[in-house]
Amino acid sequence: MMGQHPKRPETVLEDLRYQQDPEQAWQELLELSGAIEVRIQELEGVLAQRKSPAAIAVTEGHLSLRPHNANPILQEWLTGAYHARSMNIYQRHGARVKIATAADFCGTRWSTNAVMIPVPRGRSYLMPVASVMRLFAKHNGRQGVAVSDHPSDLDIAGSRTDDRLFLHVVNVNYSRPVQATLSVKGMLVIQGRVFEIAPGNLREYVNQDRPDTFAPREVPMTPPNFSWRFPAGPVSAVELEVKTRQPQGNVQEGA
Repeated sequence: MMGQHPKRPETVLEDLRYQQDPEQAWQELLELSGAIEVRIQELEGVLAQRKSPAAIAVTEGHLSLRPHNANPILQEWLTGAYHARSMNIYQRHGARVKIATAADFCGTRWSTNAVMIPVPRGRSYLMPVASVMRLFAKHNGRQGVAVSDHPSDLDIAGSRTDDRLFLHVVNVNYSRPVQATLSVKGMLVIQGRVFEIAPGNLREYVNQDRPDTFAPREVPMTPPNFSWRFPAGPVSAVELEVKTRQPQGNVQEGA
């Protein structure tokens, strides 16, 4: 999945042009994430045609922007939605995609790394892509679940482990928050909490002097109405504890 290059003739994703029009950069990155799903579907089609049980491993999923593997936009939250939506695509195709990454591993210079190691000294830190991957990996279920309905500006992938449901949520809107009420068919939501990376300023960045810029915050949801306002541009992992809804009706006691 590497080699995701800008598609627009007048792209702002090369060099430092994105700094003059960050909203266009945001939109271009979301367009590029659509190309990832097309590629995954193509691979799935080939495997199905050959009746192959093989799984898909995405071993290199990083963006390819100039300057080569060193574009500073990858240090900014402008890339957060792109990375999160990419990981959601892989999860929604989890019947085939069994392992995936959106970055290189670690290094000293390339901004395509997940972990940056300062030279000659300093504290290593996670790039935005790594913060997203860690958030989603930590709050994730063993089985995929379908998300039947959601606001158009929210990109969501769902999973489940026993009585706990997990939603990976991305508000892809650059400037508007989205309000959503969470419910589970046939079940009651007992409690919930949100782990959210929402820096506010989408130009927020991380470096060795600001290593914890994208640390997620945990916020409990208030019952009984499990509603949440997703700010513009955040990445969230939502955990819901549920139980099976008991059928209503008359109950007759036996002798």
